[in-house]
Amino acid sequence: MGSRQIAITLALALSLACHAAARAQAVSAAEAQKAFTLYSQHQYASAAGAFESIIRRQPSARYCYYAAMAQRGNGKQLRARQLFQYLITSYPNSQEAGYAKQALAASPAPALGGAGSDNANELPDSVKRLIPADMQKLLETSMGKEALKQVMSQQKDQIETIRKAEKAGVMKQDKVAAAAESAGLMTTREDVSKDHPFTPQDIAKKGAHAIDQTRYPNCWFEASMAALAELPRGQKLIAGMIRMKDKDTYVVRFPGDGIEYVITSVDLVKSDVHDSALWASLLECAQTRKFPDNQGANGSQGDQSRLEIGLGAVTGHKAEIIDYPKNSSVQELAAFIGGAVKSQNPVVCSTLINLPAPPLVVPLHAYTITGFDPSTNMITLRNPWGHNPEYMELENDPQHLKFQRLADGVFKMSIPMFQKYFYSVARSFI
Repeated sequence: MGSRQIAITLALALSLACHAAARAQAVSAAEAQKAFTLYSQHQYASAAGAFESIIRRQPSARYCYYAAMAQRGNGKQLRARQLFQYLITSYPNSQEAGYAKQALAASPAPALGGAGSDNANELPDSVKRLIPADMQKLLETSMGKEALKQVMSQQKDQIETIRKAEKAGVMKQDKVAAAAESAGLMTTREDVSKDHPFTPQDIAKKGAHAIDQTRYPNCWFEASMAALAELPRGQKLIAGMIRMKDKDTYVVRFPGDGIEYVITSVDLVKSDVHDSALWASLLECAQTRKFPDNQGANGSQGDQSRLEIGLGAVTGHKAEIIDYPKNSSVQELAAFIGGAVKSQNPVVCSTLINLPAPPLVVPLHAYTITGFDPSTNMITLRNPWGHNPEYMELENDPQHLKFQRLADGVFKMSIPMFQKYFYSVARSFI
């Protein structure tokens, strides 16, 4: 066994031990109190992030209940319902389970345009006439209805505008088409395939923000998928990975992989995958079959980086890797990262086991690089969790020259800071 193989094997063993220790680590009283204080002060977004961090390490009926309530207060109704359902299933005899049932009963799943409405039938007539027949068939499936429900909930103001204009007779059909496409309710006919139900435009609607790593320890894959979802060529690649076999059945095939992963709506529910877009959930579900319990995530010989495997799985191409960025110059890293960003190719990175203070990132975790500013050497990164831990902040940097936390798991970090926190960075070409 060569030096690199030994190092990778040791890093893997340490990674597993570190994850096990982190999960076993008790939540401090101060951390829990902070979460409850944020909730009591109606700072729901911060409270939701704090409780989500807690339940990842120490789930309990009480913590899960307040995580759900905070997410509901933050307007994340789908996530709140997921947590309520999890609470009822996992802690059925708890007092909180009773509260969760009451919450679900009081706030039923949102209908598409009114109580008791049927999903597709509530589309404005002018929009329905524009949707191709094969897309109409997709909307009849349970997964299609769920996707439509999410879109109509998120774009309710724009849809209501279409309805009013339609009723008043003041909106021409071409304007209806543009508004409906912008809302995500339809795509242009030339972009729709009978076999491939998701178009590049569908993928681009949310891009990386459709990726929300939850249950599975597959950040190495989710970060790579998020990287593709941000790029025009990547969006086309993702659209080509998913075919529709028949009603409620999809087929996922990764580039360069001869295996087809058949996924039904029942499979998707059983997988407990909860990305915020259907296409993302289908791909993650397929990934859990391709790499069950992360088997093969370090290559057939166990001597490859998970970043390399993740990028290879979604692009079909070999990745280039820089290990230990601290040993490279700022100029080398700027060229490596900036070259991938400028040429619109995917680039991802992973953090060290032992992080310096303050803890700006999660240890042993993969991130997507979505941007680079060569004038400031600031890298834009996204956490595939879809959120940043609440403790992520940097003092004595008022102008954000070193670090800046943004929304939905996104932050900016200078290359010198990146060198301190990250273990490797990888890119691939598509």
